Amino acid sequence: MKSKPTLMKSDIVLKPTNSTGLSNIEQKKIIQKNAIIEYLYKKGPTSNPDIARYTKMSSPTITKLVQELIDYGILKDQGVGQSIGGRKPNLFGINPNARYIIGVDIDCRMVKLGIFNLDNEAVSEVITYYGNVKDKNELFGELFRRLDALLVQSSLDEHAFLGIGVSIPGLINSKTGQTYKDVRINGKNLENLFRDHYNLPVVMDSDSRVMAIGEQAFGFAKDKKDVLCLNICDGIGLGMILNGHIYRGKSGLAGEFGHINVVKDGNLCTCGKYGCLETVASGTALIEQAQQGIKKGNASLISELVNDNLDDIHVSDIIEAVNKGDIFAIEIINKLGHFLGEALSSLVHIFNPEMIIIGGKVALAEDYLINPIQNTLNKYTISHIKKDTEVVTSQLEEKVKLLGSVAMVMNQVFEESGDDIKFL
Repeated sequence: MKSKPTLMKSDIVLKPTNSTGLSNIEQKKIIQKNAIIEYLYKKGPTSNPDIARYTKMSSPTITKLVQELIDYGILKDQGVGQSIGGRKPNLFGINPNARYIIGVDIDCRMVKLGIFNLDNEAVSEVITYYGNVKDKNELFGELFRRLDALLVQSSLDEHAFLGIGVSIPGLINSKTGQTYKDVRINGKNLENLFRDHYNLPVVMDSDSRVMAIGEQAFGFAKDKKDVLCLNICDGIGLGMILNGHIYRGKSGLAGEFGHINVVKDGNLCTCGKYGCLETVASGTALIEQAQQGIKKGNASLISELVNDNLDDIHVSDIIEAVNKGDIFAIEIINKLGHFLGEALSSLVHIFNPEMIIIGGKVALAEDYLINPIQNTLNKYTISHIKKDTEVVTSQLEEKVKLLGSVAMVMNQVFEESGDDIKFL
């Protein structure tokens, strides 16, 4: 049986290393392998001639490097492909189980955890549970206990992991891992907390930007240049894809769409200001409108769903009532859609996006939400600008941020700057 080559720790990475222990020739070889791996990861199985054309390397070089990557277990022979004339080509692709990524989605009320392979498929149970987001010590203590158990259950070697992607709500600087209020546990910020506990690279960003990353990699935003992703949870956030890139702003804090003023002298917002969009169009606002409306005597299926305990109303109850034709539930969703449409009309004029994707639990109302948004956009936007903007709800639904956390790690793998995430 042919043995695999001995692997040096710095041998194969998915981006250039600054190691001074490598010669220029070795560095060049690593960069060439990086290019092959990135192409096959994004393109899927293809032939050596296609790889050579894309990477602009010679056929002998591609043949040699592809074979080395097969020997390392990074690539695999996918068999013979279809011919468009002449010999059928041999296809080569990423070995999906060469490495794994840990995805973490901390939502406004729930936490999702999973282990994914290089085909972006879950290779573990995807754990979903309600987390006490307000108590950070309790939240992360429980998260680590569950993730530790998941890793033990997977029986995967610790060296098999590329890194951890974390989606978290609120203001967060993706470059530093610091939150707006600099949440610390035992003196550590959140990124260092994960890094020290698991001894793995960590990539962390706000949930709205992670939603945009997930949509760009796997959803409706794939192959599109200018897309706005609206994440409606307890609050409202905006992930922006501008000219094909995730936009973060000077301080990495862009996208706080929920805190634009839409109601003069409106209700107090959690940010300390008055009349923010979140006070009338977020999941929290929707629940408050349902509670107040039912207390005023509006008959609704929502009451039945929570056994008349209005404090137990969740967005999912309202959406269920909407989808069953409940008139009151449809009315408050319609009102929410109107406020969103008014606010989005400014963004349509400023960014001229080709698509707006609505995500979060509220988006499960689908056409009951999209129709009032569209109607309001038609009312308040210039038709020549609006005509090229499609408004949709996310097809990835509630898994978008977990998938986005995986894509975020792989994006970092292929970046030319930042912390190295090594393949080996």
